[in-house]
Amino acid sequence: MNQPTEQKNNYVTNSLWMLLEKVLRIISGILVGVLVARYLGPAQFGTISYALNVIAIFTIVSTLGLDSLVVRELLTRPNQTPAILGTAFWLRFMGGIGVVLLACSYSYIKDWHNAPERTVVVAIISISIVLQSLTVIDFYFQSKTQGRYAAMNQVFTLIISAVVKITLIVVKAHLYWFAAMATLEALLTALFQLYFYKKNGRLIAQWRFTLAESKALLLNAWPIIISAFVQIIYQKADQILILRFLQSMDFVGQYAAAVRMSEASFFVPVAICAAVFPGIINNRSNPELQLKRFTQLCSLMVWGALFISFGGLIFGDWVIHLLYKEKFYLTPAVFKIHIWSTIPIFYGTAWGMWMLAHNRQRIIIIFQVINLLIYIVASFTLIPKYGVNGAAYAALATYFGSLTCITLFYRTKESVYIFTQALNPLNVLEVIKYIRQSKSR
Repeated sequence: MNQPTEQKNNYVTNSLWMLLEKVLRIISGILVGVLVARYLGPAQFGTISYALNVIAIFTIVSTLGLDSLVVRELLTRPNQTPAILGTAFWLRFMGGIGVVLLACSYSYIKDWHNAPERTVVVAIISISIVLQSLTVIDFYFQSKTQGRYAAMNQVFTLIISAVVKITLIVVKAHLYWFAAMATLEALLTALFQLYFYKKNGRLIAQWRFTLAESKALLLNAWPIIISAFVQIIYQKADQILILRFLQSMDFVGQYAAAVRMSEASFFVPVAICAAVFPGIINNRSNPELQLKRFTQLCSLMVWGALFISFGGLIFGDWVIHLLYKEKFYLTPAVFKIHIWSTIPIFYGTAWGMWMLAHNRQRIIIIFQVINLLIYIVASFTLIPKYGVNGAAYAALATYFGSLTCITLFYRTKESVYIFTQALNPLNVLEVIKYIRQSKSR
Protein backbone atom coordinates (compact mmCIF):
# COMPACT_ATOMS: atom_id res chain seq x y z
CA MET A 1 0.00 0.00 0.00
CA ASN A 2 1.44 3.37 -0.98
CA GLN A 3 2.11 6.11 1.57
CA PRO A 4 -0.74 8.55 0.65
CA THR A 5 -3.34 5.76 0.67
CA GLU A 6 -2.08 4.40 3.98
CA GLN A 7 -2.14 7.89 5.51
CA LYS A 8 -5.67 8.50 4.20
CA ASN A 9 -6.88 5.21 5.71
CA ASN A 10 -5.19 6.21 8.96
CA TYR A 11 -7.15 9.47 9.05
CA VAL A 12 -10.42 7.66 8.29
CA THR A 13 -9.85 5.06 11.03
CA ASN A 14 -8.90 7.76 13.53
CA SER A 15 -11.99 9.79 12.65
CA LEU A 16 -14.36 6.83 13.02
CA TRP A 17 -13.00 5.88 16.44
CA MET A 18 -13.04 9.51 17.60
CA LEU A 19 -16.65 9.87 16.40
CA LEU A 20 -17.65 6.72 18.29
CA GLU A 21 -15.92 8.03 21.41
CA LYS A 22 -17.77 11.36 21.23
CA VAL A 23 -21.15 9.64 20.74
CA LEU A 24 -20.56 7.28 23.66
CA ARG A 25 -19.37 10.16 25.85
CA ILE A 26 -22.58 12.08 25.20
CA ILE A 27 -24.77 9.03 25.82
CA SER A 28 -22.86 8.08 28.97
CA GLY A 29 -22.65 11.65 30.21
CA ILE A 30 -26.36 12.33 29.80
CA LEU A 31 -28.06 8.98 30.43
CA VAL A 32 -25.73 7.36 32.96
CA GLY A 33 -24.88 10.73 34.49
CA VAL A 34 -28.57 11.47 34.98
CA LEU A 35 -29.16 8.06 36.60
CA VAL A 36 -26.30 8.72 39.03
CA ALA A 37 -27.62 12.22 39.82
CA ARG A 38 -31.15 10.92 40.44
CA TYR A 39 -29.86 8.14 42.69
CA LEU A 40 -27.58 10.38 44.75
CA GLY A 41 -29.97 13.32 44.93
CA PRO A 42 -28.99 17.01 44.69
CA ALA A 43 -26.95 17.17 47.92
CA GLN A 44 -24.72 14.12 47.35
CA PHE A 45 -24.45 14.83 43.63
CA GLY A 46 -23.42 18.35 44.61
CA THR A 47 -20.73 16.94 46.91
CA ILE A 48 -19.09 15.05 44.03
CA SER A 49 -19.41 18.03 41.66
CA TYR A 50 -17.95 20.34 44.31
CA ALA A 51 -14.99 17.98 44.84
CA LEU A 52 -14.36 17.74 41.10
CA ASN A 53 -14.30 21.53 40.80
CA VAL A 54 -11.97 21.98 43.78
CA ILE A 55 -9.55 19.49 42.25
CA ALA A 56 -9.91 21.02 38.77
CA ILE A 57 -8.68 24.39 40.03
CA PHE A 58 -5.47 22.83 41.33
CA THR A 59 -5.02 20.54 38.30
CA ILE A 60 -2.93 23.16 36.49
CA VAL A 61 -0.13 22.15 38.91
CA SER A 62 -0.21 18.74 37.21
CA THR A 63 -1.01 19.49 33.56
CA LEU A 64 1.39 22.48 33.40
CA GLY A 65 0.01 23.43 29.98
CA LEU A 66 2.09 20.67 28.40
CA ASP A 67 -0.55 18.99 26.21
CA SER A 68 -0.13 20.71 22.83
CA LEU A 69 3.45 21.68 23.65
CA VAL A 70 4.64 18.08 24.08
CA VAL A 71 2.95 17.06 20.82
CA ARG A 72 4.75 19.89 19.01
CA GLU A 73 8.11 18.89 20.50
CA LEU A 74 7.59 15.24 19.54
CA LEU A 75 6.89 16.32 15.96
CA THR A 76 9.90 18.62 15.70
CA ARG A 77 12.37 16.45 17.67
CA PRO A 78 11.34 12.80 17.18
CA ASN A 79 14.85 11.60 18.03
CA GLN A 80 14.36 12.98 21.55
CA THR A 81 11.08 11.11 22.19
CA PRO A 82 12.28 9.15 25.29
CA ALA A 83 13.54 12.32 26.99
CA ILE A 84 10.46 14.37 26.09
CA LEU A 85 7.96 11.74 27.25
CA GLY A 86 9.95 10.82 30.34
CA THR A 87 10.37 14.42 31.43
CA ALA A 88 6.70 15.24 30.75
CA PHE A 89 5.61 12.15 32.71
CA TRP A 90 7.66 12.97 35.81
CA LEU A 91 6.61 16.63 35.72
CA ARG A 92 2.96 15.57 35.62
CA PHE A 93 3.45 12.81 38.20
CA MET A 94 5.04 15.17 40.73
CA GLY A 95 2.44 17.78 39.86
CA GLY A 96 -0.28 15.19 40.48
CA ILE A 97 1.04 14.57 43.98
CA GLY A 98 1.03 18.35 44.45
CA VAL A 99 -2.65 18.45 43.40
CA VAL A 100 -3.52 15.77 45.97
CA LEU A 101 -1.77 17.69 48.75
CA LEU A 102 -3.23 21.09 47.79
CA ALA A 103 -6.81 19.89 47.21
CA CYS A 104 -6.89 17.79 50.39
CA SER A 105 -5.35 20.58 52.46
CA TYR A 106 -7.87 23.11 51.14
CA SER A 107 -10.82 20.80 51.81
CA TYR A 108 -9.51 19.81 55.26
CA ILE A 109 -9.17 23.44 56.35
CA LYS A 110 -12.51 24.48 54.89
CA ASP A 111 -14.75 21.42 55.22
CA TRP A 112 -13.46 18.88 57.73
CA HIS A 113 -15.12 20.23 60.86
CA ASN A 114 -18.53 20.87 59.28
CA ALA A 115 -18.74 18.20 56.56
CA PRO A 116 -15.87 15.66 56.73
CA GLU A 117 -17.39 13.58 53.91
CA ARG A 118 -16.47 16.37 51.47
CA THR A 119 -12.80 16.06 52.38
CA VAL A 120 -12.96 12.26 52.00
CA VAL A 121 -14.55 12.63 48.55
CA VAL A 122 -11.90 15.18 47.52
CA ALA A 123 -9.14 12.81 48.70
CA ILE A 124 -10.60 9.83 46.81
CA ILE A 125 -11.08 11.72 43.54
CA SER A 126 -7.72 13.52 43.71
CA ILE A 127 -5.84 10.21 43.39
CA SER A 128 -7.05 10.07 39.78
CA ILE A 129 -4.86 13.09 38.93
CA VAL A 130 -1.70 11.13 39.79
CA LEU A 131 -2.78 8.28 37.50
CA GLN A 132 -3.48 10.77 34.70
CA SER A 133 0.26 11.45 34.43
CA LEU A 134 0.38 8.53 31.97
CA THR A 135 -1.73 10.54 29.49
CA VAL A 136 1.62 11.62 28.03
CA ILE A 137 1.31 8.39 26.03
CA ASP A 138 -1.60 10.02 24.19
CA PHE A 139 0.74 12.83 23.14
CA TYR A 140 2.95 10.25 21.44
CA PHE A 141 0.00 8.79 19.50
CA GLN A 142 -1.17 12.28 18.50
CA SER A 143 2.28 13.06 17.11
CA LYS A 144 2.10 9.88 15.02
CA THR A 145 -1.45 10.61 13.78
CA GLN A 146 -2.69 7.57 15.69
CA GLY A 147 -5.45 9.26 17.64
CA ARG A 148 -7.56 6.12 17.31
CA TYR A 149 -5.67 4.56 20.22
CA ALA A 150 -6.72 7.38 22.55
CA ALA A 151 -10.29 7.11 21.23
CA MET A 152 -10.33 3.32 21.64
CA ASN A 153 -8.99 3.78 25.15
CA GLN A 154 -11.82 6.14 26.02
CA VAL A 155 -14.46 3.93 24.39
CA PHE A 156 -13.44 0.88 26.44
CA THR A 157 -13.15 2.97 29.62
CA LEU A 158 -16.56 4.60 29.09
CA ILE A 159 -18.27 1.24 28.56
CA ILE A 160 -16.73 -0.34 31.67
CA SER A 161 -17.39 2.79 33.72
CA ALA A 162 -21.05 2.92 32.66
CA VAL A 163 -21.58 -0.73 33.60
CA VAL A 164 -19.93 -0.24 37.01
CA LYS A 165 -21.94 2.92 37.75
CA ILE A 166 -25.22 1.23 36.91
CA THR A 167 -24.19 -1.71 39.10
CA LEU A 168 -23.47 0.67 41.98
CA ILE A 169 -26.93 2.17 41.60
CA VAL A 170 -28.56 -1.29 41.60
CA VAL A 171 -26.75 -2.38 44.77
CA LYS A 172 -27.43 1.03 46.40
CA ALA A 173 -23.75 1.82 46.97
CA HIS A 174 -22.45 4.56 49.25
CA LEU A 175 -21.40 8.00 47.99
CA TYR A 176 -17.71 7.12 48.36
CA TRP A 177 -17.98 4.37 45.73
CA PHE A 178 -19.21 6.90 43.17
CA ALA A 179 -16.34 9.20 44.10
CA ALA A 180 -13.97 6.28 43.53
CA MET A 181 -15.23 5.99 39.95
CA ALA A 182 -13.00 8.91 38.91
CA THR A 183 -9.97 6.99 40.17
CA LEU A 184 -11.16 3.74 38.56
CA GLU A 185 -11.62 5.52 35.21
CA ALA A 186 -8.12 7.03 35.47
CA LEU A 187 -6.68 3.59 36.33
CA LEU A 188 -8.43 1.91 33.38
CA THR A 189 -7.26 4.68 31.06
CA ALA A 190 -3.67 4.27 32.27
CA LEU A 191 -3.74 0.48 31.80
CA PHE A 192 -5.16 0.74 28.26
CA GLN A 193 -2.57 3.41 27.42
CA LEU A 194 0.23 1.13 28.56
CA TYR A 195 -1.22 -1.75 26.56
CA PHE A 196 -1.48 0.21 23.30
CA TYR A 197 1.97 1.74 23.82
CA LYS A 198 3.53 -1.69 24.29
CA LYS A 199 1.54 -3.04 21.35
CA ASN A 200 3.30 -0.43 19.20
CA GLY A 201 6.68 -1.80 20.27
CA ARG A 202 7.34 0.94 22.84
CA LEU A 203 8.29 0.62 26.50
CA ILE A 204 8.08 3.25 29.23
CA ALA A 205 11.35 1.81 30.58
CA GLN A 206 13.00 3.73 27.73
CA TRP A 207 11.77 7.07 29.11
CA ARG A 208 14.22 9.30 30.95
CA PHE A 209 13.95 12.57 32.85
CA THR A 210 16.41 15.37 32.06
CA LEU A 211 16.68 18.71 33.81
CA ALA A 212 17.45 20.51 30.55
CA GLU A 213 14.27 19.14 28.94
CA SER A 214 12.14 20.11 31.94
CA LYS A 215 13.47 23.68 31.83
CA ALA A 216 12.79 23.92 28.09
CA LEU A 217 9.23 22.59 28.41
CA LEU A 218 8.32 24.83 31.35
CA LEU A 219 9.88 27.89 29.72
CA ASN A 220 7.72 27.42 26.63
CA ALA A 221 4.63 26.48 28.64
CA TRP A 222 4.42 29.42 31.04
CA PRO A 223 2.01 31.57 28.93
CA ILE A 224 -0.28 28.55 28.55
CA ILE A 225 -0.03 27.78 32.29
CA ILE A 226 -1.08 31.31 33.27
CA SER A 227 -3.90 31.40 30.73
CA ALA A 228 -5.19 27.94 31.71
CA PHE A 229 -5.02 28.73 35.43
CA VAL A 230 -6.99 31.96 35.05
CA GLN A 231 -9.52 30.22 32.80
CA ILE A 232 -10.03 27.27 35.13
CA ILE A 233 -10.73 29.60 38.06
CA TYR A 234 -13.65 31.39 36.44
CA GLN A 235 -14.94 28.17 34.85
CA LYS A 236 -14.81 25.98 37.97
CA ALA A 237 -15.21 28.36 40.91
CA ASP A 238 -18.96 28.75 40.44
CA GLN A 239 -19.98 25.78 42.59
CA ILE A 240 -17.46 26.68 45.28
CA LEU A 241 -18.93 30.20 45.44
CA ILE A 242 -22.49 28.84 45.52
CA LEU A 243 -21.58 26.83 48.62
CA ARG A 244 -19.86 29.84 50.16
CA PHE A 245 -22.77 32.23 49.66
CA LEU A 246 -25.80 29.91 49.87
CA GLN A 247 -24.42 27.38 52.40
CA SER A 248 -26.24 24.45 50.80
CA MET A 249 -24.84 21.47 48.94
CA ASP A 250 -28.34 20.89 47.60
CA PHE A 251 -28.06 24.14 45.63
CA VAL A 252 -24.65 23.04 44.33
CA GLY A 253 -26.17 19.82 43.03
CA GLN A 254 -29.10 21.63 41.39
CA TYR A 255 -26.70 23.97 39.61
CA ALA A 256 -24.22 21.22 38.67
CA ALA A 257 -26.96 19.16 36.99
CA ALA A 258 -27.96 22.12 34.82
CA VAL A 259 -24.39 23.01 33.87
CA ARG A 260 -23.57 19.41 32.99
CA MET A 261 -26.47 19.36 30.52
CA SER A 262 -25.58 22.78 29.13
CA GLU A 263 -21.91 21.91 28.65
CA ALA A 264 -22.72 18.66 26.83
CA SER A 265 -22.48 20.57 23.54
CA PHE A 266 -19.11 22.20 24.27
CA PHE A 267 -17.23 19.48 22.39
CA VAL A 268 -18.96 20.57 19.14
CA PRO A 269 -16.87 23.72 18.43
CA VAL A 270 -13.66 21.86 19.27
CA ALA A 271 -14.52 19.06 16.84
CA ILE A 272 -15.57 21.46 14.06
CA CYS A 273 -12.48 23.64 14.46
CA ALA A 274 -10.23 20.58 14.46
CA ALA A 275 -11.77 19.51 11.14
CA VAL A 276 -11.76 22.92 9.44
CA PHE A 277 -8.82 24.84 10.88
CA PRO A 278 -5.97 23.01 9.11
CA GLY A 279 -7.46 24.09 5.79
CA ILE A 280 -7.75 27.68 6.99
CA ILE A 281 -4.14 27.77 8.16
CA ASN A 282 -2.95 26.33 4.84
CA ASN A 283 -4.29 29.49 3.18
CA ARG A 284 -1.71 31.67 4.96
CA SER A 285 -0.24 32.67 1.58
CA ASN A 286 -3.60 34.22 0.69
CA PRO A 287 -4.64 36.45 3.66
CA GLU A 288 -7.92 37.50 2.04
CA LEU A 289 -9.06 33.93 1.52
CA GLN A 290 -7.84 32.94 4.98
CA LEU A 291 -9.87 35.72 6.61
CA LYS A 292 -12.90 34.75 4.54
CA ARG A 293 -12.66 31.12 5.63
CA PHE A 294 -12.23 32.11 9.26
CA THR A 295 -15.25 34.41 9.06
CA GLN A 296 -17.32 31.56 7.62
CA LEU A 297 -16.17 29.30 10.45
CA CYS A 298 -17.21 31.94 13.00
CA SER A 299 -20.61 32.13 11.30
CA LEU A 300 -21.01 28.37 11.66
CA MET A 301 -20.10 28.69 15.35
CA VAL A 302 -22.59 31.51 16.00
CA TRP A 303 -25.54 29.96 14.19
CA GLY A 304 -24.87 26.52 15.61
CA ALA A 305 -24.84 28.02 19.11
CA LEU A 306 -28.04 29.96 18.43
CA PHE A 307 -29.77 26.76 17.30
CA ILE A 308 -28.71 24.96 20.48
CA SER A 309 -29.63 27.92 22.71
CA PHE A 310 -33.12 28.34 21.31
CA GLY A 311 -33.63 24.57 21.48
CA GLY A 312 -32.65 24.65 25.16
CA LEU A 313 -34.97 27.58 25.83
CA ILE A 314 -37.96 25.89 24.16
CA PHE A 315 -37.46 22.31 25.35
CA GLY A 316 -35.40 22.89 28.50
CA ASP A 317 -38.22 22.47 31.03
CA TRP A 318 -39.53 19.31 29.42
CA VAL A 319 -36.11 17.67 28.99
CA ILE A 320 -34.85 18.47 32.51
CA HIS A 321 -38.07 17.31 34.19
CA LEU A 322 -38.04 14.13 32.10
CA LEU A 323 -34.45 13.31 33.00
CA TYR A 324 -33.98 14.57 36.56
CA LYS A 325 -37.54 14.43 37.94
CA GLU A 326 -38.91 16.59 40.74
CA LYS A 327 -35.89 16.57 43.11
CA PHE A 328 -34.01 18.92 40.80
CA TYR A 329 -36.67 21.60 40.80
CA LEU A 330 -34.21 24.52 40.34
CA THR A 331 -32.28 22.90 37.51
CA PRO A 332 -34.55 23.84 34.53
CA ALA A 333 -34.32 27.60 35.20
CA VAL A 334 -30.53 27.44 35.59
CA PHE A 335 -30.22 25.38 32.41
CA LYS A 336 -32.28 27.84 30.34
CA ILE A 337 -30.00 30.67 31.47
CA HIS A 338 -26.66 28.86 31.17
CA ILE A 339 -27.40 27.37 27.73
CA TRP A 340 -26.89 30.83 26.20
CA SER A 341 -23.21 30.61 27.09
CA THR A 342 -22.83 28.37 24.04
CA ILE A 343 -22.76 31.50 21.82
CA PRO A 344 -19.58 33.09 23.26
CA ILE A 345 -18.05 29.65 23.96
CA PHE A 346 -18.48 28.48 20.35
CA TYR A 347 -17.25 31.79 18.92
CA GLY A 348 -14.42 32.01 21.45
CA THR A 349 -13.16 28.52 20.56
CA ALA A 350 -12.64 29.56 16.95
CA TRP A 351 -11.10 32.89 18.01
CA GLY A 352 -8.72 31.16 20.41
CA MET A 353 -7.47 28.81 17.68
CA TRP A 354 -7.04 31.82 15.38
CA MET A 355 -4.86 33.49 18.03
CA LEU A 356 -2.75 30.36 18.59
CA ALA A 357 -2.31 29.87 14.86
CA HIS A 358 -0.87 33.39 14.67
CA ASN A 359 1.28 32.85 17.79
CA ARG A 360 -0.61 35.42 19.87
CA GLN A 361 -0.84 33.45 23.13
CA ARG A 362 -0.04 36.52 25.24
CA ILE A 363 -3.13 38.29 23.91
CA ILE A 364 -5.20 35.35 25.18
CA ILE A 365 -3.72 35.79 28.67
CA ILE A 366 -4.80 39.44 28.76
CA PHE A 367 -8.39 38.58 27.88
CA GLN A 368 -8.44 35.66 30.32
CA VAL A 369 -7.49 38.05 33.13
CA ILE A 370 -10.29 40.41 32.03
CA ASN A 371 -12.69 37.45 32.10
CA LEU A 372 -11.62 36.62 35.64
CA LEU A 373 -12.21 40.19 36.84
CA ILE A 374 -15.68 40.23 35.25
CA TYR A 375 -16.47 36.87 36.83
CA ILE A 376 -15.41 37.93 40.34
CA VAL A 377 -17.51 41.11 40.25
CA ALA A 378 -20.52 39.36 38.69
CA SER A 379 -20.43 36.35 41.04
CA PHE A 380 -20.02 38.33 44.25
CA THR A 381 -22.88 40.59 43.15
CA LEU A 382 -25.37 38.16 41.60
CA ILE A 383 -25.08 34.90 43.58
CA PRO A 384 -26.04 36.42 46.98
CA LYS A 385 -28.96 38.23 45.31
CA TYR A 386 -30.30 35.65 42.84
CA GLY A 387 -28.97 32.33 44.19
CA VAL A 388 -28.12 29.58 41.70
CA ASN A 389 -29.68 31.62 38.88
CA GLY A 390 -27.22 34.36 39.82
CA ALA A 391 -24.33 31.95 39.26
CA ALA A 392 -25.66 31.21 35.77
CA TYR A 393 -26.06 34.95 35.09
CA ALA A 394 -22.47 35.51 36.29
CA ALA A 395 -21.23 32.90 33.81
CA LEU A 396 -23.14 34.63 31.01
CA ALA A 397 -21.76 38.03 32.02
CA THR A 398 -18.23 36.62 31.93
CA TYR A 399 -18.50 34.90 28.57
CA PHE A 400 -20.39 37.70 26.81
CA GLY A 401 -18.09 40.26 28.44
CA SER A 402 -15.15 38.41 26.91
CA LEU A 403 -16.86 38.33 23.51
CA THR A 404 -17.46 42.07 23.71
CA CYS A 405 -13.84 42.80 24.69
CA ILE A 406 -12.25 40.76 21.92
CA THR A 407 -14.61 42.38 19.41
CA LEU A 408 -14.20 46.01 20.49
CA PHE A 409 -10.68 46.18 21.88
CA TYR A 410 -8.53 43.86 19.76
CA ARG A 411 -7.96 45.03 16.18
CA THR A 412 -11.37 46.64 16.41
CA LYS A 413 -12.05 47.14 12.70
CA GLU A 414 -11.15 43.56 11.77
CA SER A 415 -12.87 42.02 14.82
CA VAL A 416 -16.13 43.95 14.30
CA TYR A 417 -16.10 42.98 10.63
CA ILE A 418 -15.61 39.28 11.45
CA PHE A 419 -18.37 39.25 14.07
CA THR A 420 -20.92 41.14 11.96
CA GLN A 421 -20.19 38.91 8.98
CA ALA A 422 -20.55 35.86 11.23
CA LEU A 423 -24.15 36.88 11.82
CA ASN A 424 -24.87 36.36 8.10
CA PRO A 425 -26.53 32.90 7.81
CA LEU A 426 -25.43 32.55 4.17
CA ASN A 427 -21.90 32.00 5.42
CA VAL A 428 -23.01 28.74 7.02
CA LEU A 429 -23.93 27.33 3.62
CA GLU A 430 -20.54 28.40 2.22
CA VAL A 431 -18.54 26.77 5.02
CA ILE A 432 -20.48 23.50 4.63
CA LYS A 433 -19.66 23.59 0.92
CA TYR A 434 -15.99 24.24 1.79
CA ILE A 435 -15.86 21.23 4.14
CA ARG A 436 -17.35 18.96 1.47
CA GLN A 437 -14.81 20.16 -1.09
CA SER A 438 -11.97 19.55 1.37
CA LYS A 439 -13.13 15.96 1.96
CA SER A 440 -13.35 15.21 -1.78
CA ARG A 441 -9.73 16.23 -2.42
